[in-house]
Amino acid sequence: MLNGLSTSAGILTLAVYGLFAFVMTYIYSRGYDKNKESFLVARRELNTFQGSLSVSAAWLWAPGLFISAQQAYVNGLEGLFWFCLGNFLTLGAFAWFARRIREWAPDGFTFSGYLRERFSGRVQSLFVVEMMLLAICAFAINLLAGSKTVEVLTGLNYQLVTVLMALIAILYSFRTGLKATVITEMIKIIIVWTGAVVLVPWVIMNAGGWDTVMAGLAGRGGGEVSFSWGVFAGFGAAAFLGHMGGPWGDNSFYQRAFAIKKESIIPSFVSASFIFIVIPIMMGLLGFVAAGSGLQIENVGVTNAITIGTFLPPAASIFFMFMVFAGLVSILDSQFASVANMTGHDIHNQFKIGEEITYARYGMIALAIIGVAVANIPGMQLVYLFLFFAVLRASVWLPSMISLLKPNWITERGMFWGILIPASIGEVLFVMGKLGYSDTAFAGTLIAVFGSPLLTLVISQHEIVNNNRTARIG
Repeated sequence: MLNGLSTSAGILTLAVYGLFAFVMTYIYSRGYDKNKESFLVARRELNTFQGSLSVSAAWLWAPGLFISAQQAYVNGLEGLFWFCLGNFLTLGAFAWFARRIREWAPDGFTFSGYLRERFSGRVQSLFVVEMMLLAICAFAINLLAGSKTVEVLTGLNYQLVTVLMALIAILYSFRTGLKATVITEMIKIIIVWTGAVVLVPWVIMNAGGWDTVMAGLAGRGGGEVSFSWGVFAGFGAAAFLGHMGGPWGDNSFYQRAFAIKKESIIPSFVSASFIFIVIPIMMGLLGFVAAGSGLQIENVGVTNAITIGTFLPPAASIFFMFMVFAGLVSILDSQFASVANMTGHDIHNQFKIGEEITYARYGMIALAIIGVAVANIPGMQLVYLFLFFAVLRASVWLPSMISLLKPNWITERGMFWGILIPASIGEVLFVMGKLGYSDTAFAGTLIAVFGSPLLTLVISQHEIVNNNRTARIG
């Protein structure tokens, strides 16, 4: 542990945040458990202010807090650039499509549900599986990051913290669904922004000023700032393309498109880009400080926590820990709400048995169990989960976009097989490459991201041509 923080400090931080979040959600989300629309999409009444904070908070995962600092420390400005570029551009790019989906399905709940009406049940199932896998990865990566931070700072048992974080998040989200999540997301952004603008300049000042930052721009290896093929192929491509395709493969953002007032959708998503991007840039500065000051960090996944613990007093580490909890526990409940949305709408509609909210809550419980299990797999690291789901969600990006831009270009068969085949092949090649079994990570990324729209269009156009020929003959 750093700076002499005790395990009791970690437990107290958990308890304080849990109590604070429960009280705030109890006060401001009462009555949102009355029916399906209230529980799953917060009565569709979020305004621009609420929507922008909610969207930016839903986009601020553990990677935004931790991998930004890790990349700045390991790969310097190049690593931080590739991490931030897609992160910033994607929400604004998604805004117009979110509005269009809402116009086409004004009373909808999920994008996968819309796809059932547009294409078929199997296309819906394909997207539900992809989004469920992403929710599990998102849940696990934020559990891992938060628990590792507490372990590093206080010595509190990692496995115990994963369970406690999941319990705190489900404690309040289980009761009123998305509305409780929106409340904690607004709290989260305020706390994380406060932490970033206070702690980062304080670290820079104590570490020797901006000269230390400049000395670390090339990363821990030193030398001149450069952009290399190795960093781009190994990290940059998957990060950039994964971020650009991020909202398309994450039900959380479709859920907000259905929950925000129609006229506020575009302003909310565009504003969220600017609110969000400040955080990874500020965390990246901590990575530069660590590199420029010569810190030797073994667990690079928590570079920012170690840097703060090295240069600031214990009180600062406690505040950072509270900031991390506000950020990451809020993401846990975002994923609870997302899975609840799919189980309460898509899966319930398959069986038509029982209440929608009951199905939604079963989904939350299942996610908590599976997510905690994944976070406790021996040797699991943040970057493994991040790159896995980055490629996975990017595989549905371009086919989904084309289906909205040019609906007549895409058929049901093209949408299903055009995504399933390249995504499966690309993900296998990518994972094999990242595990060191082959040199196929970059090829896997390209196949998953660009193979899916290509095959979707080829299959669709072939089917359309055949159908037209048959119609003419008939």
